[in-house]
Amino acid sequence: MTSRRAGFTFIELLTVVVVLGVLASIATLRYIDLRNDALAAGMSVELNGVRLAAFNYWGENERWPPEAAPGVMPNGMSRYLRDGFRFSTPNYVIDWENFIAADNSVSAGNGVMQVGLTVTSSDAGLIRALARHAARGAPYFVVGNTLTYVILEPNTRVD
Repeated sequence: MTSRRAGFTFIELLTVVVVLGVLASIATLRYIDLRNDALAAGMSVELNGVRLAAFNYWGENERWPPEAAPGVMPNGMSRYLRDGFRFSTPNYVIDWENFIAADNSVSAGNGVMQVGLTVTSSDAGLIRALARHAARGAPYFVVGNTLTYVILEPNTRVD
């Protein structure tokens, strides 16, 4: 007489739970990467908009917008950006760095770096994703949770 067993053994159930746990952790990590990539793509578009606004400002004024605190839009730049644009969001803060002194000399030395567009986030993964989506050919550097795009004067040649 053969005995029929009903249900699963504890080892079989434990194996299924472990496999499901591993699959769930892989899916969660992939979701975080995809979310960061999507946010970074949107941030890249926003930063390109700020760069274009800065060049439009330059075209009309022949100087860059004035220095502003982190998260604060420089005076006079809002007319070149879309309505409702903010330099501070829940995911990141933009800082407009103007290295031009009041007398139009480069205050940081004689280099060609004129202004920088610095993005800071508490999420290092988001900054890494933004670096992968960096503005097409624009020079940038990353330090910790901060990415800085370098914006050069339109007449500047970099050899």
